[in-house]
Amino acid sequence: MTSQSHHAPSDLVARLVAEHAARRMRTVDDHMFCGSEQCPAPGAFRLQLFTSAGFRPVVLAVQTIEDGPSLINRAEEYASVAWRCHRPNDTEPPLWIQRQLEDLDDDDSPFQLVTFQVAGHHRLTDPRWHQLTAAQVEQLLGQPADGSRGDGYRPPPAEPEEIPVHEVTLVADLPRPSPFRQPRCMPGPRSWRQLLFWRTHPAWPASCCWYHEQDWAALSETAITLVEDAHRDSVTGNDLAPYALDKARAAGLSSPDNHALNTLLAPTLAICATTAFTNGQHRTQAMRDQGVNRTVTVRWHTPETPTPGRPR
Repeated sequence: MTSQSHHAPSDLVARLVAEHAARRMRTVDDHMFCGSEQCPAPGAFRLQLFTSAGFRPVVLAVQTIEDGPSLINRAEEYASVAWRCHRPNDTEPPLWIQRQLEDLDDDDSPFQLVTFQVAGHHRLTDPRWHQLTAAQVEQLLGQPADGSRGDGYRPPPAEPEEIPVHEVTLVADLPRPSPFRQPRCMPGPRSWRQLLFWRTHPAWPASCCWYHEQDWAALSETAITLVEDAHRDSVTGNDLAPYALDKARAAGLSSPDNHALNTLLAPTLAICATTAFTNGQHRTQAMRDQGVNRTVTVRWHTPETPTPGRPR
């Protein structure tokens, strides 16, 4: 979940809440709504729909990290599917509030109002996130919000625990990225004219987005050195990132650089790609644009379960 959110000023949020506040009734509470038909991980979440005559419906979507593709990465797709399934005749989508939980006992994660551009009937694009307080959510719904995953939650079947393996990878060997939500500076495969412009104007992209603000060449070499140090000290798997980041902080790495370094080392954030990307398309595109030669990636390994009676 590395996508950078766009937060609205608090006065805009207050205006949105005041404009759409109403006393609504909860007419749908689907604890395992499927937000996509994509396989193998379609993505599920709790969907609560609140309605009131003369006012736009409101959806409250709540999800844990075990539920498949996140509400953040799939916001526009999930909201489009909810619109099509639950309000198919409405000319505009329901208001969309979401809450992404770290776990079932998470009481701290905020509510977010997500606004979209309507690209067609039941088709939404360009999500923007606006943080809401619990009081603002209650004002919108006309009742206190249940931001839990719900009693009807069915956890996915337990899978064998995978171990992250940090590797040094040539950027040229990674799949060609296809970044989303950054159409201005990451429009996809680049023409020779675009590549020539980037090579002759290296400072131009520095302010266009978070990804292009980073010095990925320096960060990647730092990450590679830290990974090599960790391996020499027999530190691997989930222990590697904390070990490496502690060393980086002790060496005086700045907080912004340490944050960017974390996205290369933390297993759940790191670039992960075989034939396609699980994570890291934007960073890889920025690295290609900056001419980075190599970086750190993560491959997930499932240890083989020994067969009884077979030598290990």
